[in-house]
Amino acid sequence: MNDIIEYFHIPKSGKTRQRISVKEIIDQLNPTAQDKKVLNSEVNSIYLEGVLDAQTIRIPSYVSDEHLYEAIYVLQVSLKTDQHFSLINEKLHAVFPNPLIIVYYIADKLRVSLAPKRISKLTKDKSVIESIYSTSAFVIDEKHLDFFELLNVSKVNALNLKEFYDKLTDIVYSERLIELIGLFPRQIPKTMNLKQSIKKIEDETSNLNELNSNFKQVTMMSEKMDYHMKIKNKEHEIDRFISDLKEELINE
Repeated sequence: MNDIIEYFHIPKSGKTRQRISVKEIIDQLNPTAQDKKVLNSEVNSIYLEGVLDAQTIRIPSYVSDEHLYEAIYVLQVSLKTDQHFSLINEKLHAVFPNPLIIVYYIADKLRVSLAPKRISKLTKDKSVIESIYSTSAFVIDEKHLDFFELLNVSKVNALNLKEFYDKLTDIVYSERLIELIGLFPRQIPKTMNLKQSIKKIEDETSNLNELNSNFKQVTMMSEKMDYHMKIKNKEHEIDRFISDLKEELINE
């Protein structure tokens, strides 16, 4: 399959092909002038591709004082570049009260994003994003085959739509491990745990980049040797953490 939307296997009864204009999004958001400029210049198209609910995927709704999961929308979004991805992704998740599965097409790369939501305590007819989870920018290749297989909505076992969405969020966010450890994990970690691990790696990588920058600026040999040792130690620290993560998720 060349279209990632196909890997979700949206049931025929849930499929739709409804175009949503950028103007409709902007009218709902009331964004700043800069945000409006970004949305108008970067978004090629937005389509509602499917609706997942009790009728289409045979999984009951979930309604409580804090959460409302009656229907999940699947959006397909085409962007011109990846430059403002985080901003656009946040705005799109925010504009819809329903939880979303957003599939992005950005040049020759793909991204998938989900964002668990809760009911606003101040305004009951509005939702609040709890957190946003997105894949890395990737292409369809053999390393992603296990990931694609798990996107099949008919194979996600869940008692209700909230559990379904949480499980799919775990699967989607775990795609980021392919870039880190070289393959998709056998054990799918919880998003919160994985987010902490990824943040630690990103923080340590940022520290490594700073050390490399400082190394280039110093002139005295003693300082260069000192930074060289710090760089090597930091590289080993990052490699060890990634190796431990791989051992935990792949070899168990």
